[in-house]
Amino acid sequence: MASSQGRVLKTSVQPAQSGPGGAVCFWIGASLSDAAVCSVGILADDDPAELGFKRAALKTLAAAQTADYEVIVEHPDDSGTVTRVTLLSYDLSPVGPAVHRDFFSVCGGGIPQNAEFVFESAAVEVTVTPQLVRPHWAFLSELPTSVPTGRNTVRLQAPGYRTQAVPIEVSAGPRTSVRTLYPGAPKTSPYTIAFVANPAIEAQNGGTVRADPAVINRTDYHDVVRYSLTNLFAQEEDLLRDADVDAQIRLVAVCDAALPVAAGNALAHEISGGTMETRRDRLNDFLAQYDIVADYVSVLHDSATHLRASAWYTSDDPNRPSTFFTYGGGEFGHGHFARVPGSSAMPVTTDQRGLTAMHEFCHAASDFDNGRVWDLYVNGGSGGFDVNSHSRAASTDPIPVDFAFYNGFFYQSDRTRDGLGYPADWVSYHPALIDTTRPNLMDDYWQADFPLRCRLDRLTRGWLGSRLHAKIFR
Repeated sequence: MASSQGRVLKTSVQPAQSGPGGAVCFWIGASLSDAAVCSVGILADDDPAELGFKRAALKTLAAAQTADYEVIVEHPDDSGTVTRVTLLSYDLSPVGPAVHRDFFSVCGGGIPQNAEFVFESAAVEVTVTPQLVRPHWAFLSELPTSVPTGRNTVRLQAPGYRTQAVPIEVSAGPRTSVRTLYPGAPKTSPYTIAFVANPAIEAQNGGTVRADPAVINRTDYHDVVRYSLTNLFAQEEDLLRDADVDAQIRLVAVCDAALPVAAGNALAHEISGGTMETRRDRLNDFLAQYDIVADYVSVLHDSATHLRASAWYTSDDPNRPSTFFTYGGGEFGHGHFARVPGSSAMPVTTDQRGLTAMHEFCHAASDFDNGRVWDLYVNGGSGGFDVNSHSRAASTDPIPVDFAFYNGFFYQSDRTRDGLGYPADWVSYHPALIDTTRPNLMDDYWQADFPLRCRLDRLTRGWLGSRLHAKIFR
C-alpha cells in the first residue's frame, strides 16, 4: 500500500461511459508537475458500506481543496484508487470565516499572552496584536483591512513560540450576522454566552416598538463585545477563567440587521430611571431561529436615553439535573440547565472604565429561586433568597461576625463595607471581601482607585464558582 501527501491541487470529474457512476480524480502534491493522481470511482454495484466510504472520501477531499489543507491519501502500489483519506491536523484552528471588519479568532493550545497574529499572502506579511489572549484562544473584534483579500495563511507567534501557518480565504464582506467566536467544550450542550445586538426596543409604556440602531452600528457593537470579553476573562476577578474554565464556554455573536422591527424581535424594554431591561421571555424563541441555546444573553442596545444597565436572574429548569448545596440550614440546587437564560441589557456605548459587563453577568448567572446575587450599593434585599446581602432588625444592631453558613463552612461578614462604610440608617450588611483595599464588584466599584481591579467577596465568589462549575461541566 502506498500513500500520497500534499494539497488537493486539481479536481476532474470523469462520467461513466454508460450507465450510472463515474469517477473523480484528484491531483495531490506540492505542485502539479509532480502531483500524484488519485481517484474515487462510484460503481453501480457498490454496496452501501462502499458507497458510504466513497462519499465521505469525496467530501473530505473537496473540503481540503476549498480550505487548502493537506491530506494523506492511501492507495494500492499499482493504482491511484483511494482506500483512505486523512486530513492533516494543525495546531491552530480559525473559528469561522475571515472577513474584513468582522470578528476573527483562532483556537490553539498554550498560547502566550504576548502572541501576535501573522497573516501572510503572496504579496505581504501583516502582524496584528490580538485584543484578548487566553491559553486556548486569541481574538480580534475586527479583522483589519490591511490583511489582503484572497488566499492567506495565519499563524500565531511570540518569542520562543510559533504555530503552524493555516490557510484561510479572506473576503472583503459582507460581515456575518451570526457567528461563533469560540466553540467551547466539544459536546451537545456547552455552557453558552450570547452577545446579541438588539433589533428593536419596546417603549416604557409597552405596546409599541421602534428600531434599535445597534444592529447597524457595527463599530460600537464589535467594540462593546470586545470590552465585555475582556471584562469577563481578563480582569482581576478570575471567576470565569480560574483553572482555565473559560476553555469550556461557547461564545456566540448575533447582529442581524435583516430582521423586521416587530415585537418578537424587541429584546429590550425601557423602564423608569433611564434603565433598560431585557424582555427575558423572548430570548429563547429569538435565539432558536439561529439554533442557539444560551445560558446567558447579553442584549446590547443603542438607545440614546436609557443608558443604565440592568440584569435578570436565570430561571433554572427544575425538571433537569441539579447539584445541591446547603445555605443557612436550607437545601437548594444549582440547576444544570436554564429554563430561561440569565440576561442583561447594556448600551453599546457603555463606559469601559468599569466592570459593568462582569457586574451584570454575576446578577444574571444567579437564580430567581435558588440564590440571587444582589446589588450591594442598595440598602435592603431583593425580596428573595439573596446570597450576598443580609439585613439586621435595626441599623443600630451590631453586624454579626459570621455572615452565612454555606456548604459546611462559616463565611465572615464585611463589617466596614469595603472601606466605604455602611450609612448610619442601613440595615444591610455584606460578606467579607477577597480584596479589602477596594469595593466589592457588586457594590459601588466606581469609588475604587482602579474600578477594573475590584473583586467579589469570598462567599459570592465561592458560591458563583460552584454554580458555574455545575453548569459548565454538566
